[in-house]
Amino acid sequence: MDSGTDTFPTAPGFPPLPVERRILSFSEYLQEVRRGPGQLRNATTYLRDCMLHFGTYEVRRHGRAWTRFRLFDAPFDPGLVRLIGHEPAQNAFFSFLQTQAGHGRAPRLFLFHGPNGSAKSTFFQLLAAALEAYSATDEGALYRFNWIFPAAPSRGRGIGFGDAPARPRPDGESFAHLDGETIDALFPDEFRDSPLLLIPREGRGAFLRELLGPDVELPAWLEKADLHPRNRQIFDTLLLAVPGGAAGVLRHVQVERFTLSRRYRRGLVTVEPKMTADAHARQITADRSLQALPPALQNLELYRYGGDLVDANRGLVEFADLLKRPLEGFKYLITTLEEGFLSLDNAILQFDLFYCGSANDRQFLAFSETPDFASFEGRCEFARMPYLLDYHEEARILELALSEARTHKPIAPHVLTCAGLWAVMTRLVVPQTSLEGVDPRLLGLNVLEKALWYADGILPEAFTAEQARVASALLPEFLHQQNSELVYEGGIGASPRLMRSVLLRALTRPDAAFCSVTHLFAELEQVMKQKATFEFVNYPGQEGGYHDLPKILEYTRRNWQRRLERDLWEAASLVELGSVLDQLEEYINLVIHYVKKEKIKDPVTGQYHNPSEARLKAFEAEMEITGAAHEFRQNCVSRVAAHKIDHPDEALDLRRVFAPELDRVFHRQLVDRRAHLAGLCRTLQEHLETGQDPPEERAAWVADTRRRLEERGYFREAALELLAWYVREYG
Repeated sequence: MDSGTDTFPTAPGFPPLPVERRILSFSEYLQEVRRGPGQLRNATTYLRDCMLHFGTYEVRRHGRAWTRFRLFDAPFDPGLVRLIGHEPAQNAFFSFLQTQAGHGRAPRLFLFHGPNGSAKSTFFQLLAAALEAYSATDEGALYRFNWIFPAAPSRGRGIGFGDAPARPRPDGESFAHLDGETIDALFPDEFRDSPLLLIPREGRGAFLRELLGPDVELPAWLEKADLHPRNRQIFDTLLLAVPGGAAGVLRHVQVERFTLSRRYRRGLVTVEPKMTADAHARQITADRSLQALPPALQNLELYRYGGDLVDANRGLVEFADLLKRPLEGFKYLITTLEEGFLSLDNAILQFDLFYCGSANDRQFLAFSETPDFASFEGRCEFARMPYLLDYHEEARILELALSEARTHKPIAPHVLTCAGLWAVMTRLVVPQTSLEGVDPRLLGLNVLEKALWYADGILPEAFTAEQARVASALLPEFLHQQNSELVYEGGIGASPRLMRSVLLRALTRPDAAFCSVTHLFAELEQVMKQKATFEFVNYPGQEGGYHDLPKILEYTRRNWQRRLERDLWEAASLVELGSVLDQLEEYINLVIHYVKKEKIKDPVTGQYHNPSEARLKAFEAEMEITGAAHEFRQNCVSRVAAHKIDHPDEALDLRRVFAPELDRVFHRQLVDRRAHLAGLCRTLQEHLETGQDPPEERAAWVADTRRRLEERGYFREAALELLAWYVREYG
């Protein structure tokens, strides 16, 4: 065998597939260690480096900047479901990793708890997939070792020692690269011990400092860890039996690169709730496959180890729904986490593992009230993973679900937005805070206003721009408010899993050729009747529409209709939104010079003059600014600056930054023209229903409006639904 590159034979017409042989002798492995000191990492440090390997970027959620880790976007496998949102959970997890990375092992278990369906399993699935991809890179290379014993022609007599000279090895000493025909026995290590543990512990630190240089910091775990029992037995026996001491033993070591794999339970294991122990051993000395072992080893009582923890060693073990087990089923973790060892009847096993798990809130609350909770509390890190509170993110989850469904039925605009908005509103609780000086109007927000504030930063018109800015600074304090340990924002309400089911039912209704928001509402009404199935349906409604599902549905309907009206008005081109945006851009330019007390250049004359106070006041009247003009102008500059800081690579989006003001202008223009538009809509409706040409004086308007509706996603049936509603409402 060699360490070069070979190819698989393939079918005619296809190029051969390259296969890298990753077999090294121990001395070759030491050269790899010298080139990449990443071999010194334990499982926790390896996981931290994996998260950093795929990179990070910054996102803003609810008025706060968060670091998002790219691995949760699954760049290594587009077929995986991405983790939408949950940046606080990502940051809490990574912070824990950073803290634990310096330890010799992972002495604590990281446990996510939250409501059912809050993406805890998705989090760990992506983490495992990222580890699998990382282990296939040069930076993430992992190595294990096998014991190799040559056949008689290669070793003369015995096990590589005796009177007959051994046949020269490819590297002069090691048996690692022998061909299969010249091997009597190859004894793999299911524990995947690091080859560095073959260096005797007493001199390991000095040896590695000499190999890597005095400036390389050796992790504490490497100076304390040792081979697992069977490897230790073999090593000690060979040390007495072969000539050359430790160097002679290392001739029988074949170092092998391996990759992590969840499918094959190689360093990545998910443990489902069960009653059995997570490791076991069985004697293998009598196995016929091992009769070729040298005589010195045949007299040993060797055991093969297995189980979940053994399969996961050198990687990650996830205890899914850990607290569904009876307490006796995982009490052993107390000592395993504290000491790093697991005692079996015939051996004590030491693991290099990262321990993590998940549990739902009810089980976690019940567990916290048991006498044994105190023992686990010091050995675990608990982090909450609630549902999302941003309806845009919830809509993205449903969008991914649709892509998986691969349906061909057309979907009308706003279906996903309305589903996300309804779901988020079911998760909110009545505003409450212990902060002093909070605007009392924030505590009076209804459930729709609070959902829009959380997602869009928009507050009711009664709030001035300055008051809205002050309120946005308090937004993080309002998130995840709770009435009890179980009733808190994001801990109750409709789960993403339920919303996916509702959406797919709306999509597959046999009585409709397309999926509309009205079909979604019909399915939501069915959910609201299932009091025995869904706990959140039974919560008593509170003031402001909180927990009041009929009221929440009505709020969602009104929001949908407002979106429909805006789409129609923009498509009909009766609102001069473009000219308003031009005026706003000019106003912002004037304000910036006004606040900075700078002169502005006249584009016609080229002369410099002070910003026109009259033009500023005229536009402020158009925008219906009721507060102090100076404060509003100062606030405009602050909002523009904040947008540039939050989105440095994006152009200034005036529609987003000044959405509340533009919305007021928009609605003032449309209120006076609703009846006129309803008449035009009848013409377009008749054209779509009958296919007949519209009157000549309206033909151009009908064609342009239909085209603009199609650009917004309104296919024929969806456009007819929109037009019928508007004519019925305002005709």
